[in-house]
Amino acid sequence: MFKPIYELLTSPLGLPIEWYYEYAIMAVIDLIAYGIAYRKVGDLFSDGWISGRSTGSFFHWIIRAILVIAMWAITYGVIWLGKILIANWQIILMSAGSIVGASLICILTIAIMRKIKRHRTVNVNG
Repeated sequence: MFKPIYELLTSPLGLPIEWYYEYAIMAVIDLIAYGIAYRKVGDLFSDGWISGRSTGSFFHWIIRAILVIAMWAITYGVIWLGKILIANWQIILMSAGSIVGASLICILTIAIMRKIKRHRTVNVNG
């Protein structure tokens, strides 16, 4: 009864990868969402929060849709970030190296200045 609404919400969700990987990942996401929604609705029935088949179906599809959209968004973000990292690994490596190098220079400079300050003596007798 609520499945067409679920399919309407989740059908445009795609991933920025090859279609066969996308179908496999989306199938796993849907399977995980199904299991969690099935368990949660069963717990709601057991605890007496809901009763009736249509109420259970409604909550199942709502929970499942929310989970699929959330897991899709996380997966999409990870894939997107991974593609950026793979495409720009040299720039990222150079930037990280520059930050580490600048930090080392600052630390070394501070250490040398402290050492010079510690060994400097002031002659008060003039």
